[in-house]
Amino acid sequence: MAKQIANILFVCTGNICRSPFAQGIFTKVVAQKGLKGVTAESAGLLALPGNSATYMAQRVAAEYGADLAQHEAKSVSKDLVAWSDLILVMEKSHEDALLTAFPEVAGKVLLVRYFARFGSRRRGIADPYGLDYDAYRFCFLDIEDAVSGLVDFLSKRPITFEPIRVTCYAGYKSNESPRSFVWGEQVFNITRIVDRWYDSSVDARSKVADYFKVKADDGDTYIIRYNRLFDSWAVLIR
Repeated sequence: MAKQIANILFVCTGNICRSPFAQGIFTKVVAQKGLKGVTAESAGLLALPGNSATYMAQRVAAEYGADLAQHEAKSVSKDLVAWSDLILVMEKSHEDALLTAFPEVAGKVLLVRYFARFGSRRRGIADPYGLDYDAYRFCFLDIEDAVSGLVDFLSKRPITFEPIRVTCYAGYKSNESPRSFVWGEQVFNITRIVDRWYDSSVDARSKVADYFKVKADDGDTYIIRYNRLFDSWAVLIR
């Protein structure tokens, strides 16, 4: 399936926040991974052609190495959907609108979070338009997770974790909140827990795994996993 996907279209409402984020991240990650033969475009269902990405979208993207300075909004068109091998939308309403306007896209439209590595794959991506910096940053990181999973899929690269030692704050239950972890010979103090979720189907042997997206004192963000069955911790290798 991955080899059949060459042209990817990201779709949101106005093509000034979410879908440009997705296209910018995809372009950046594909270049970093050296993945050849795939390209991405973005468009909006209600786009005003020529509009630039919002100031806040450009700011947040630039902070993470994605350039939206030259972005110009465009509308979803018959030519674009025909060009696309895969169309990834931000919300279920976008899928419904596409299927109404372009019935021929049936079978190649998915929520972008279908490829998410962590958390729910069934929810949409919230629109940050008109909101503050934190809303844009959360949106960018949410899309980055999904797009990174997409690139992993296209690359057929498995998600792998490496064992770590974790110090936790134990509240009403064991290992409730990680405070620091040791990876190799380095100690990482956790300054913020950005997100948390759990998965009951990590692998055939695992009952439940808790995931934490954490900010460490080196300024980087990490995904760490606690396997309750084996009482063990691991960090995502990127």
